[in-house]
Amino acid sequence: EMIPAIANYFHVSIDELFGYDNDRESRLASYIEEINKMRELVGEECRTTFEEQENFLRKALSEFPNEWQLQMRLAWVLESKAEKCTAEERKTILTEAQELLEQARENTDNAGWRDSITNSIANNCKMLGDAEKIERLADDSAPVDISREVLRTYTPDDRKKERYFAEAILALLHELTWLIDWNWTDDPEVFISLAEFYKKLFSDGNFGMFHNDLCLLYRRAAVICAKKGDCGKALAYFDAAYEHHLGYLESWEKKENKPTAPLIRHAVEIPHRYILYSNGNIKDFVSTLPDEIANAIREDPKYEAIFKE
Repeated sequence: EMIPAIANYFHVSIDELFGYDNDRESRLASYIEEINKMRELVGEECRTTFEEQENFLRKALSEFPNEWQLQMRLAWVLESKAEKCTAEERKTILTEAQELLEQARENTDNAGWRDSITNSIANNCKMLGDAEKIERLADDSAPVDISREVLRTYTPDDRKKERYFAEAILALLHELTWLIDWNWTDDPEVFISLAEFYKKLFSDGNFGMFHNDLCLLYRRAAVICAKKGDCGKALAYFDAAYEHHLGYLESWEKKENKPTAPLIRHAVEIPHRYILYSNGNIKDFVSTLPDEIANAIREDPKYEAIFKE
């Protein structure tokens, strides 16, 4: 019973502890491939239940007790599971997810994933009400002007400069969208102006995964106009959000995410944090709108797929 603890102490798998490491990487890769398949969406739900995913990952972690890719994925499962629990249960589950994320952050040597994990930790701190931990995370992070993306643009290597410039623009724009979405105002023009900037930047209309950002912006604008009683604009912005939702789903299926517009076509790494809305999510969103607008959407044949049982 002490073997997993001993392996964890030395930051190795159980097989490594006993000198059997020939197929470690292939087995780990097969576990990750399997859990990714288990978490794939089929319609509105994952292929498997959260309990099945949790049990699978806990078993995998008993073999690879210090593997960050498994720790991170178990944290994701627990976060999803917590959404359907009581407040008291949610706190307990999110606390464990937080511990797993902190272990994964410590164990990974992948800078991009470490950043993503840090973001998840901060979001969990928000849900757990841990303001001090958020401040500590922020104090340990670089300000925007010396972020990795911005510093890379100083390179004297002309072959890399265009790539780093494009990646910095996309990363900063993506984060600005999320920041405004989280702290939105009552002025729809803020969101529409940013959406127009996206259109200028993606001048060829190939938004790829960034359809998701535009969907967020138009959704917010639709909500604000609905609250103000401007039915025409609310419906127009909802329609734009829906079109970008469809565009995002198409890009997701095709795994097409490389920008092709002149200013940003040299980007290699692009942001990978998106929200995959399902028809159920959109249906729930419509139900929050005033009856006049919600009924107009429900009665429009264009949106029939949203409301199918």
